[in-house]
Amino acid sequence: MTLVNTASLRTFRRHGGQAGDGISILQRMIVAVLMAVALCVFIAAPAHAQSTADFLDEDILGPHDSRIPGDMVVNSWRWYGIDVLPQLVIMAAETSLGDPNLGGTLVYKNNFGCMRYHGPDTKWGVLSTGRAWVAGKDWYAFPSPEVGVMALGRYLKVGADGRYRKALSGPPYDWQGFAAVYYGRNVSGYRSYVQRLYRLERQYRTVAAQNGFVW
Repeated sequence: MTLVNTASLRTFRRHGGQAGDGISILQRMIVAVLMAVALCVFIAAPAHAQSTADFLDEDILGPHDSRIPGDMVVNSWRWYGIDVLPQLVIMAAETSLGDPNLGGTLVYKNNFGCMRYHGPDTKWGVLSTGRAWVAGKDWYAFPSPEVGVMALGRYLKVGADGRYRKALSGPPYDWQGFAAVYYGRNVSGYRSYVQRLYRLERQYRTVAAQNGFVW
């Protein structure tokens, strides 16, 4: 005959106990841990991306009263694989990061990378509203700052038969190789332009590190 402690059994059942609960509790614990890990992974990437966008708006773009939205720079990295840092360096060298006072007329055309007009039939050209004539040359014009950043991302990814993307696939970034095509190796001021790209990279990398970002 089997003796059963009825008081203990009543207590066990009162707290939701069932036969075989030793296994089910362990299973529930494992599932809970896995769900927690999955939730952390799901939340961590967007949170970091958002904090990057906030950092750009407050510490990099904001001081220039820039028209460039930080979240679009982050999105361009996600969509086209061009790191945030080289995007900033290029837009700083070309239009002072979209500064409305220092960046020139093309800032108001949302062409933050000073992309020359080559028609509407390219991956980036389809986003344009046409051409803008500035200093006797034709350049792309885009309908909004968001679209302008998107167009630059597309251009850096597939333009020049992929040579931009190759040069920017660092770090380290090949600014000489990039500038040889983007600016022109035989164009006056090429060496100064390359030096400026490297200087801007060091500057933004330092600011990022001071704010907890490793670029």
